Amino acid sequence: MVWRLVGVFVLGVLAGSMLNRFIYWWPRQEEGGTLQSACPHCGNLWQGLEQISLWGLCFSGGRCHYCGDHIPLRYVLVELMTGILFVLVALRGQGALDLIRLFLFVLLLVPLFFIDLKHHRLPNILTMPGIALGFALSAGLGQLKSAIAGFVVGGGVLFLVALITRGGIGMGDAKLQAMVGAFLGLRLMLISLAIGIILGGVVGLVLLLFQIRGRKDMIPYGPFLITGAILASLVIA
Repeated sequence: MVWRLVGVFVLGVLAGSMLNRFIYWWPRQEEGGTLQSACPHCGNLWQGLEQISLWGLCFSGGRCHYCGDHIPLRYVLVELMTGILFVLVALRGQGALDLIRLFLFVLLLVPLFFIDLKHHRLPNILTMPGIALGFALSAGLGQLKSAIAGFVVGGGVLFLVALITRGGIGMGDAKLQAMVGAFLGLRLMLISLAIGIILGGVVGLVLLLFQIRGRKDMIPYGPFLITGAILASLVIA
């Protein structure tokens, strides 16, 4: 059992390495960037195990082999987070199709988390196919009605909030929560939404109290919704 989980963690780290490429590429796609793994400082392409940031952290001091600059902490966090979430999926999944559903859910949520955290965007290239995948997998598990309800309620509630607040909540957040509903169904979507709202409110209040952010500063809400979705699907479910 332990070695199986170690193998799943390693698989998650490798998947996280590939997600790092997408997270780096997405905001630069119009500049003709590629999905190859490269140092963000010097631009040299990493080869072999150099592409795994955790390996570099352990065996090269967390520095690029070519220029010697530190590998960004985000690269390590993405791999570590994906590895840990893969282990949680292996522990919580029930049956092959449910495991596939949760693994794909994680592979969508991790890049959405880090892209929104930095760029305040939730790419349609992930959320829209994610909604379709969620429906297909929920249908295979016999949970299509709940998935449709979760999609309508989750996306609909945040869509209305986005209209009312005029930018306080973005349409990307509505699409994200619709995707969560399509994957998790109505009950878990509502739990994830409640967690996300509470987390967002608490963190926002702390940032204001300590004057880290002002009232007019943008605070991305996606990471809170994603944290809620992860807790609902892999801890609470």
